Amino acid sequence: MHFSGKSGSGRKKQMNFELNLIPFIDVLSTCICFLLMTAVFINLGSFHVSQAVGSEKQEKVEVKGSVTVSMGGQGDVRFEVKDVKGIGQDLKLVTVRGNGGKINFDKTEEWIKSFASRFADVKTVLLMPNPTSKYDDMIQLMAQFKKNQLDQIGVAPL
Repeated sequence: MHFSGKSGSGRKKQMNFELNLIPFIDVLSTCICFLLMTAVFINLGSFHVSQAVGSEKQEKVEVKGSVTVSMGGQGDVRFEVKDVKGIGQDLKLVTVRGNGGKINFDKTEEWIKSFASRFADVKTVLLMPNPTSKYDDMIQLMAQFKKNQLDQIGVAPL
């Protein structure tokens, strides 16, 4: 048998082919958007920024402290005080028990009033609900803090 380069079966095949990259780019851009949107919810924190102009010195901002409020599943509310000078161990971590699965708002109001009267310079509160927390309960707790001049309130994502 003899093969020649001119016959149909013996000639070289073309190595040009097309690869459709549009679906790959769509998936990649969706993944990048998802990453950017969820990265915001991972870090919680704050920092104070002041800009120095010319020969002005930057002022050191003193942290006044904060209160972290964790809402439990049975109506329990835990107050955790952070970075407050002169606070006793009795106020550093306090848990207010719920009544029948509901938050005891009278006791939480009492704790908030006593804390706000003793530490008037603390204004920051971070509210941490759990998946079973009711929206109305969160709003009522926020209103109690605002009423007692703790008005820098943040809500942690679930």
